[in-house]
Amino acid sequence: MTTYLLRPRLPRVVALAALLVIVGGVCLGVALAGTGRVVWWVVGGILAGIGLIVVLIGLVAWRRQRVWVELDERGYAVYSPQGEFTGDWVDVSRVAWSRGRDKIALYHGERRRTVIAHPAGVQDDDLMRLRQEIDLYLGA
Repeated sequence: MTTYLLRPRLPRVVALAALLVIVGGVCLGVALAGTGRVVWWVVGGILAGIGLIVVLIGLVAWRRQRVWVELDERGYAVYSPQGEFTGDWVDVSRVAWSRGRDKIALYHGERRRTVIAHPAGVQDDDLMRLRQEIDLYLGA
């Protein structure tokens, strides 16, 4: 069995929130350095607190957007935020790439398909290896 992990990009808001944590830390450092007016404590605490909360929320959201794909001789399993999808290779009638080449669609006749979408919306090495292994199992 082979497992692929497709990861999204880290949200930009996480970088901005990390900057807030740094600025808040600097404000708290100024307060500790002896010029400790209450305003530095308040501003530093608020900035660092908000930044830390946003960083944590962003990291949790980023982690939940990951997609796992497991392939073996019998079939596949896809675990994504949209749900869990499984199928057998003998039932796959065709495979298609999206135009942006960031999605793979496994068709099971005309009524059912499983779409493996890269959460970052890109075609990276992991997605290319995944596609090549799918082709090997299907004999394409």
